Amino acid sequence: MHEPNFDDTTSDKDAARLEALLGRLEGGRASAKDISELVSLVYQLREEHAEQVLLSQTVLEHSTDIENELSERNERISALIDNMKRYLSGRLFELIVGGGLAPNTLSYRRRRLTVFFSDLVGFTELTDAVEAEVLSDVLNTYLNRMAEIADEWGGTIDKFIGDAVMVFFGDADDADDADQALRCVRMALEMQLANAALTEVWRAKGIDRPLRARIGINTGHCTVGNFGSEQRMDYTIIGSPVNVASRLEGLAEAGGILISGSTYHLVKHAVTCAHRGEVRVKGVNHPVDAWDVIGLREQAASPSRLLTARDDGGFDLASLSFSPTRCGAIERAEVSRALRQALALVTAGAGPLEEDDPSASPRPL
Repeated sequence: MHEPNFDDTTSDKDAARLEALLGRLEGGRASAKDISELVSLVYQLREEHAEQVLLSQTVLEHSTDIENELSERNERISALIDNMKRYLSGRLFELIVGGGLAPNTLSYRRRRLTVFFSDLVGFTELTDAVEAEVLSDVLNTYLNRMAEIADEWGGTIDKFIGDAVMVFFGDADDADDADQALRCVRMALEMQLANAALTEVWRAKGIDRPLRARIGINTGHCTVGNFGSEQRMDYTIIGSPVNVASRLEGLAEAGGILISGSTYHLVKHAVTCAHRGEVRVKGVNHPVDAWDVIGLREQAASPSRLLTARDDGGFDLASLSFSPTRCGAIERAEVSRALRQALALVTAGAGPLEEDDPSASPRPL
């Protein structure tokens, strides 16, 4: 029987090629040719894997040595592909590995997308006030948490620019506009609550000034696909709706979320908003209808993250710090909800509290 010949040298060369391409991609030096070669190499590795499985099953089914070789090569391919995930957006990785992006092809298409921008208010000033190591830890902790939340809600992370984050929803062929817009807004709300939690972590590291995010969201038709030059290529989006989302982010209050009218009409059945009115944004000839997001309608009766009910009918209330000039609409709504729920638990089973005479002195407890 003919013994198959596995060439370790060829495998090592493929691994070296893939690592070199990933290095250029990480360093921002990847050209369109590099991306094309990366796609081709992934396809080649997948074909080699399929051939190895077939040979193992039909030619040397009982060969322990060949099975070990196959397992080792599969592990190496999996490790290299996992490494590639670090440098590509989730959507682009799926297109390459799933066969949706052919080699040597720069593809783009029109889609109605919901676009998200955020940045941290006060981060620029912080760069001159803390050590580089602390600043790096703060930024990486923040971006890592934001990326986790974006992935949970199915967003495509377009890029990080310093402390700024750009995400978009709706580039899949079967995407539903309303669902994608709501996912984006729910993601933004979760990010704001996560940012509030991170503020407490950063305070323990000596950063007293709050780093509060402002967020802008817009929905509209964009062009999505591969864009770039021989020196650099990105899977990204372009179009006026991208600019509007970025401008809305700049107009949002610290700790707030400002959405356009086009996004509001897709999510108003599930989201409570306050009408900001028409705003002028640079680069757009017409005014943009803007809405401040307050929270999800379904949250009105749900437990607050600031209050934990106990089995004995009591509750534990998180430490609250409220300032009308520093708390945005989302934080005010969360504090108000927690206090209402606390009052309901206090009065439960005891009847309504007596109204005190405002002019009378307080009675001792």
